[in-house]
Amino acid sequence: MELLQKLIFLCPLLFLAGVIDGISGGGGIIALPAYLMSGLPVHFAYGCNKMQSCIGTFSALVHYGREGYLDLKPSLLASVFAVIGSAVATRVVLLLSDSLLKIVIAVCMCFILCLTFFIRKITTREVRQIELSPENTLRCLTAGLLLGLYDGFFGPGGGTVALMLFALLFGYDVRTATGNGKVVIVVSNLIALVHYIVHKSILFEIAVPATLFNVLGCRLGAKLAVKNGKKLVGKMLLGVVALVVVQALIKLV
Repeated sequence: MELLQKLIFLCPLLFLAGVIDGISGGGGIIALPAYLMSGLPVHFAYGCNKMQSCIGTFSALVHYGREGYLDLKPSLLASVFAVIGSAVATRVVLLLSDSLLKIVIAVCMCFILCLTFFIRKITTREVRQIELSPENTLRCLTAGLLLGLYDGFFGPGGGTVALMLFALLFGYDVRTATGNGKVVIVVSNLIALVHYIVHKSILFEIAVPATLFNVLGCRLGAKLAVKNGKKLVGKMLLGVVALVVVQALIKLV
């Protein structure tokens, strides 16, 4: 594809990915395959995806923060271990065979899908802030480590996994859990983005316009989630995790 054709193909899909990211996370399930389908080499597809994901997710995070759906200290604490978990997972991935890694991914995604069906019962509480007791501190570190490991192993759907972890471990309502998860995802993506920039694996003539459309989608998705609450987030959550499972099983086959 020529540059204009690539942008015409990518921008609407990146807008849709942004809407999904803003609501529940998981836009990477659409964004990364879209970059690959446009003909970008794999490393450039990953680089462009990280740039768009980092900036788009941050724009949604700002909206969640302004509306009061953000508990900053626990999410920042989790972010520290997310970086560590991501680094460890990346090293482990390099040691695993492709076939074994695909099996691990498929099994993990099926497990996450099962957890998702219980998310509405788990998130009926309206918790927006927690005290950083020793127990909650340990939970924060655990959530961050698990998120980092997931992001290092697979990546797409990370925002959705973050939502579930914060809801499961702390009883946050889905909007606060989503906002907290976005802090961790932004930090994790930022570390990866620096890596791709240093290694010149980003095509800015594609990444910049795609990012602009993604930001617009993220802002719209965040507004819809804040306005419509658990009902919308719950439905989108189920849909995103189901897509991740299908994608993982296709790769396994």
